[in-house]
Amino acid sequence: MDVVEFIKILNEKRKISVILIVTGLIVGILAYFVLPSIYETRTTFMVLESKLIRKTLEGKKLDIDTYLNFVDNHSLYREIYDQLDIKRKYEMDFEKFEKSFEVTTVEDTAIIKLLVTFRDPEISFQIAKMLGNSALVLNKQVVDEEVHAGYRFSEMQVRAASNQLETARKTLDDFLAKHPVPRMAMEVDFLRNRIALEGTGELAVFPPVESAAVASHLNSQITQSGMTPKSFASLARIQAEIAETEAKLAVIKADNRKLDANRRLKELKVQLKQKQQTLVKLNFRLHKLESKYYPLKSQYMALESEFTSAQKGYEKIYQTGLESKIEIIGKTKEMTIIDQPVKPDQPVFPKLIYTIIAGIFLGVLTVFIFVVTVGFKRKLNYV
Repeated sequence: MDVVEFIKILNEKRKISVILIVTGLIVGILAYFVLPSIYETRTTFMVLESKLIRKTLEGKKLDIDTYLNFVDNHSLYREIYDQLDIKRKYEMDFEKFEKSFEVTTVEDTAIIKLLVTFRDPEISFQIAKMLGNSALVLNKQVVDEEVHAGYRFSEMQVRAASNQLETARKTLDDFLAKHPVPRMAMEVDFLRNRIALEGTGELAVFPPVESAAVASHLNSQITQSGMTPKSFASLARIQAEIAETEAKLAVIKADNRKLDANRRLKELKVQLKQKQQTLVKLNFRLHKLESKYYPLKSQYMALESEFTSAQKGYEKIYQTGLESKIEIIGKTKEMTIIDQPVKPDQPVFPKLIYTIIAGIFLGVLTVFIFVVTVGFKRKLNYV
């Protein structure tokens, strides 16, 4: 059938065509009142992120999908479904109810959008409001738990390092209480200086090497003895005076002067013997002290090294713990609602204009089919 024949039949059946189009229009108008209304309620969420955390975690991308699951959450849907008694009031199963939600994100932002569609405007509003509040509560619970879990882990590490430090400190203190190594070091230095002074008359031959080696635990200035070379004659001075006196005896002629020189020589030899005995005693004391001191010093230095290592380890773990807490806070951000749900006053479906257009289209389509059918029958009759 060509266009001319189509128009000819349409002209012949114009009354019927008008009736069909008007009928379609009436059907469209009736559909507006008969079809169930669908209402929409919108809510917008935003994931909060402080400037401090953003600067600290610069370069780390926000995983918005993690927070999307706080809104698009099967368990929250089920909870709302049961609380509002949707199954009994609207004879709707949960699978169909779950299709009432549409959760999307705005690209390259921390914004999440929620769209709720339902046939009751009040219930649509209540669903959006309940889901928004439940999502925020769930987010806060997860954030708190993650933060506390991270804190607990960091604090456990810090506590373990602190216990290790205290153990090392106590071990060192207990050792020093039983073996006063710093005092023994001072005695070693004192005896060395005393021997040097007794032997040569020089006090500074042996500086306080041992005292300095263990001075870190004393936390105070190590003081030396107040001895000076003028305190008494040294072995070297006595020996020099004996040699000088013996040289004088060899050349003295007068008896009284020889007598004085001999008497002085005897005194010097007595002093020499006493000085030698003193030095023997001092060296013996030094040897005896050193034989006890050096093994204890080795133990002390090892314990001191362990304490220093534990102290540095504690400081490092403490600093790492602070950095971990900052990172945990950065990774666990809270959500907020930036666009609260509003009760809809107009349905999004059906729209009167759309049903009218659909009715007219239905009428026109019916006319087209009617005209084509009439033309087809006429051709059959001609045959």
